[in-house]
Amino acid sequence: MGRPKGGAAASSSASSKKPKPKPKQRGGVDFKKYKHKVGRKLPPPKNATSTEIKSKTIVLPEQSMASERAGMAVNKRGLTLRELLQQTAHYNANVRRAALNGIKDIVVKHPTELKLHKVAIIEKLQERICDTDKVVRESLYSILQSMIFPSLKEDNAISTRSTLFLLMANILNGMTHLSIDIQLMAFRFLELVVLNFPSSFSSYAEQAFNNFIAVLSNDRINLHDRNKLNSVLSGLGHCLSLVAKTMENDDISNRQVHDLSARELWKCTSDEDNSVGRAFAMPNLLVKLQSLVQILINSVEVSASELCAKSAIDASSSEALLSALHCLDIICRIFIHEVKKPQLRFSISKTQFGPDWLRSSLLIHLKNLWGVKRLFHEKEDGKFFIFNLKIAEIFLCLSAWIDSTMFPAEEFCHFVSSLFAKAKTLRNKDLMEMYLSPIITCIPDLIFNAPDDSKEHLLEAFTDAFRGCKVDCKLIFPYLDAVGEMLLPASRGGTWFAEDGSGVLGYHDVWIHELPRILLQSIDKAPSVTKVVLELLLRIGQYFPTLDCENLRPFIKLFGVESSSGAVELGPFVNLARDCQELATSCLYYFPSLLPDIIGPLASCCLSDALEPLVLFRVVEVLQSTYKAGSLQITELLSFLLLLMARFRVHPGGLVTSGNPSKVSNWDTFKSLNRLILTSLSEMGDGSLVLELMWNNLSNAIAKKPSMHNMNGLFRIIVTLDAGTNKLMNEDAVKLIAGYLVDASLDLSKTIEGGFQPDKTRLFQYFIKPCTIMFDKNDKVLCSTLEMLKSFITGDDHLLSSLSNFNYPGELSCRVCAVTTILIFLCNDRKLHRNLSFGKSVIKGILDYIRHQLGSSGPNVTYEEKQKLRSAFEQLKTKALQLNCWDRSELEGLSITR
Repeated sequence: MGRPKGGAAASSSASSKKPKPKPKQRGGVDFKKYKHKVGRKLPPPKNATSTEIKSKTIVLPEQSMASERAGMAVNKRGLTLRELLQQTAHYNANVRRAALNGIKDIVVKHPTELKLHKVAIIEKLQERICDTDKVVRESLYSILQSMIFPSLKEDNAISTRSTLFLLMANILNGMTHLSIDIQLMAFRFLELVVLNFPSSFSSYAEQAFNNFIAVLSNDRINLHDRNKLNSVLSGLGHCLSLVAKTMENDDISNRQVHDLSARELWKCTSDEDNSVGRAFAMPNLLVKLQSLVQILINSVEVSASELCAKSAIDASSSEALLSALHCLDIICRIFIHEVKKPQLRFSISKTQFGPDWLRSSLLIHLKNLWGVKRLFHEKEDGKFFIFNLKIAEIFLCLSAWIDSTMFPAEEFCHFVSSLFAKAKTLRNKDLMEMYLSPIITCIPDLIFNAPDDSKEHLLEAFTDAFRGCKVDCKLIFPYLDAVGEMLLPASRGGTWFAEDGSGVLGYHDVWIHELPRILLQSIDKAPSVTKVVLELLLRIGQYFPTLDCENLRPFIKLFGVESSSGAVELGPFVNLARDCQELATSCLYYFPSLLPDIIGPLASCCLSDALEPLVLFRVVEVLQSTYKAGSLQITELLSFLLLLMARFRVHPGGLVTSGNPSKVSNWDTFKSLNRLILTSLSEMGDGSLVLELMWNNLSNAIAKKPSMHNMNGLFRIIVTLDAGTNKLMNEDAVKLIAGYLVDASLDLSKTIEGGFQPDKTRLFQYFIKPCTIMFDKNDKVLCSTLEMLKSFITGDDHLLSSLSNFNYPGELSCRVCAVTTILIFLCNDRKLHRNLSFGKSVIKGILDYIRHQLGSSGPNVTYEEKQKLRSAFEQLKTKALQLNCWDRSELEGLSITR
């Protein structure tokens, strides 16, 4: 083993070694050296002079602007409206943008700021119309459109006019700016002003149209970016529409001032505050519009060539071309209106724009447009078809002045016919409805002015398109208007459409045949069309009283369909609007040949609970008028009236309600109908002859035992026509009369114990009123009825014919009270005393029978019943003795043994 390493021995040996001393440097050291780190700042020398200055902070009172803005309206950045308006004129565009956004923020949060400082805001902001920054101009447009103009409309006319004057001055200045972008934006501002304040445009119209001519003639725009003209053309369209609308409105005013004196006319035209506004200076304006026509047609020709050369049409180019065509259309209409305008007697000179000028000037320019339509006609794209529709609209409004040598009529009719055929393939429904509608409206004028040999294709195409038009399409309205104009002779002086040579007569039946189909389909799909069709049908019936209604036979389905078994399925008439029901009812007067088939379904509609009472009464009045005019057979009218009287359901269905009978839901309606029917019957001539005509149907209706109310109405018919008729003298009729009286009396007797109720009493009097009239006219019927009532007391109720399905009571007292009530009411009528005296033996027999029952001691007659019999006996005896037909001996015998 060797010696261990480490341990105590090792440590002792290590500690015994001593470090060697370092060798001394040679030479002496004068100064002590310091080692400095790089970048460390040296301390200042000990003899350095301190230059530090110490001071205290001076605290002054608060002078910030925040204290002055307490309670003021500020935006998100804390700026007031005044500061923001000042910043809108800043040289930096970003500051101007932020200022406009801040103004919008303040107006939204504090609307009162706009109301208080509206004029100041507009005066400052109108300077930005010609701003060099596009974002600033767009922001100004947004503020004017959404905030300032809506608020400005609420002000009075004077303040608005002064404010718009400043605004229009900058807009007109912007239209002549060197920058094209500023020019185009100025036209957008003009359009905004025209849309919101149309009455102010007349003051600037001449200068505005000068600027339109200048910008549309600008080759810098036309050659480089034609699409930039969209905003200009849109504004031009609105301005032209305003001129056309003002001219139409001025016609009414011109007719009103035509008879005024010169002084009054001068006063009307010199009044600046007149709400109508100043009219346009038309002679100067028409000259400018004539220049616009040539510019627009040139633009259309260039655009058409470019579009036809492209493989696909972009939206901007298409919109620009449509806008140009729209402006041309309005200008042509303005020229036509000027040509047609009558000459006022206060005019200084006759206008130079007449029919000759229209043919020699306007149509010469439009000849180039005729060539453009041929370019579009060869294309299959739907947008090119829209262009042709717009071109056709322009020429259609000028159809009365078109010269066949310049525009061949046959070619033009074929062109329009092809448009109707092409419209079927157009998928865009909205575009078709927008651009085809004016074409349809002009069809009557085109047919009227076109030669006869050129109409056939056009009429066939129009008729085919009319058939294929759906009722929920917006085009159905112009189609119906055009058909109505070509059908009704009054629209063209009363002769032209009725002549065979017009070429239209052969299509009359086709158009009329389509109207009932459209009517029935529109009720569910397009209710607004229903009224238009009914109005057209009514006008057709009024203008053609001898019209063959065979083509209108589907019109019957409006009221219902009658099956072979006699059941009627109600039509949609009962669910129509009130005005449509009135129109349909009026049509009945003019279509009498359809009435025999309509009477049954019409009666079912009248019996429906869904039909309003006023419509029901109107139907009766119209049929009565039709009968008086000789267009309705008397038997058909009698059958209709009898059906209403026999089957009208009086609600709630019982004999009478527990309260006031006036509260019955439709009882008042039935009474009014009753009076109306009776009045109609009484106006038909001799009552006995009328009753003879309807007796079979009347007796059948009575034999069916209708309700009390219906039976009352049927009896009233007899009373009205011939109350004394001998046709009632048969056993069945007497049974029905007696049963009718007993049914009414039994209902009244239910409450007689507490005394007569006034409402029940009046109802009972209402029911027996027709019977009392019959008894007054025919004493034999009265006596036979009394015999039946006597048999009812003795228990022979099988002789009566109950109407209300009452189970006749077995108690003697109830039967006696019912008959006694009837006799008491009859005795109260003095007119019946004479006839009642003929039946005194029957009345005496009834009293004897009651007295005998009171004297009997049978177990079936209780004490309570005897009390009722005694009361009934005394009441009947008292009333019977008032007849003055009794001898003294008879009076002594009519007494009850106590």
